[in-house]
Amino acid sequence: MIEFLLVLVFGIGGLSAPLLYGPWTGAPQADSVVISWVSAPASSVTIQYAPLPLFQKTGEMVYSAKYSPANPEEKEIATVRLTGLSQSTWYVYRLVFPDGSSTPIGTFRTAPTSGEPVTFGVISDTQWQWTGVNRVELVAQAMALDPWAFHFVLHAGDLVETPIPSHWEFFFTSMAPILRWTPLLPVLGNHERNSLSYYQHFTLPQGGGRFGERWWSLSWGDVLVVGLDSNAKSPRDYQEQVEWMRKILSGPEPHKIVIFHHPVFSSDASYGPGSEGLQALWHPVFVELGVDLVFNGHAHNYERIERDGVTYLVVGGGGANLYPLSEERVPGSVVGVESWHFYVAVRADETGINVRVMGVAEVTKDGVFPHLKILDEFTLPYD
Repeated sequence: MIEFLLVLVFGIGGLSAPLLYGPWTGAPQADSVVISWVSAPASSVTIQYAPLPLFQKTGEMVYSAKYSPANPEEKEIATVRLTGLSQSTWYVYRLVFPDGSSTPIGTFRTAPTSGEPVTFGVISDTQWQWTGVNRVELVAQAMALDPWAFHFVLHAGDLVETPIPSHWEFFFTSMAPILRWTPLLPVLGNHERNSLSYYQHFTLPQGGGRFGERWWSLSWGDVLVVGLDSNAKSPRDYQEQVEWMRKILSGPEPHKIVIFHHPVFSSDASYGPGSEGLQALWHPVFVELGVDLVFNGHAHNYERIERDGVTYLVVGGGGANLYPLSEERVPGSVVGVESWHFYVAVRADETGINVRVMGVAEVTKDGVFPHLKILDEFTLPYD
C-alpha cells in the first residue's frame, strides 16, 4: 500500500537529462543500500534522501550524498552506497543533476528486525521484445500497485535476451515502475552469459564466485534468501555452491527461500521433467536443511510442484514469449498455468509464508489482454 500511496502523491514522472535509465537500488541491509543509474554523458549527481515519516511531516530531504564521475564525457553505470541508515525504515530519495533537474521520488526499505512481517515480489524471464505491447512493463506496473509493500524484488534470471547495452536499457526502462519503489536482487540466467555487464549493473549481497556475487545470500528479518547460479559449467562450481549453502542455510532464520534459474522439476513441454543433475545434487540439500520455497525460471509458464516437503515454483512469466506445459505433469505438480504473464507476491510472518501468484496479462491467439487474476494462492504454515 505504501507504494500505491506514493504513486498517488508523487506521480510517475519521466527521465531527467542526462539520465539514460534508472535509478534503481540493490544490496539492501539494515543500515545501507546501493543506488545505481546510467547517464550519458556521465554527470555529477546529488542524492537527496530522508526517512519517509520525516519527509511526510516536513516535505524535506534532510540528507544528501555527492557523486562525481571518473570520466565526465563518457556513458557511465554509476553506483553509490548510502550508509548510516536506520534499521526497519522506509526511505525516500531522488537524484538531482547540476542543471537542477531531478528524478521522481522513489523509495527503499532497510532490513527489519526479527518478528516483523516481510514482503517481496518475484519475477523471471523478462528478456526482450521486438514488437507489440511491452509485456515486461505491464508486469512491472502491476507490481508497483500491488497492495503488499515489497521490501525487495527477486528475479530468477534471463533479465535480458543478450547482455548488450540496448537490451539492458530496455530492461531497466520497462522495469522502472517497480524499480522506483524497491531494490532488485537477481540471479544469473543463461541469457546473461555470466557477462561483466551483469555485475556492472547490479550490486548484490556478499556471496561467492565471480566478484563474490555469482551466488549470494540475504538475511532479512526472519527470512533467509539464497541466490544460486545453475548455469555453471564446472562440477567444482556446483560443489562449491553446495558447501557454501550448507553453511548459509544452517542459520536460525525460520523462513528459508532459494532462487536460481533452471527448474529442478518442471512439466514444461520442452524442458520437462527438469534437471536431473539438480535433482540429484541440490534437491537433497534443500530437503535436509528445511528449505521452504524454491523459485526457478527458464520455463515460460507457472507451475507449483511439491516434493519431499519443498515447494518449487516455476515463475517464468515476466514478459518473454510463453511456453506450453505438457499434458502429463511431473509427480508432485499441484498447479500449472499457461498463457499468462505474471508475478509472485510473498508475505512471510508469524503464520507462515503466504504466496499469491498474480496474472497480469492473458495471451491468446488474438493478442495480449491485460487484466488481473489470481492464478494461485497458498500458505506454507510456520512450523
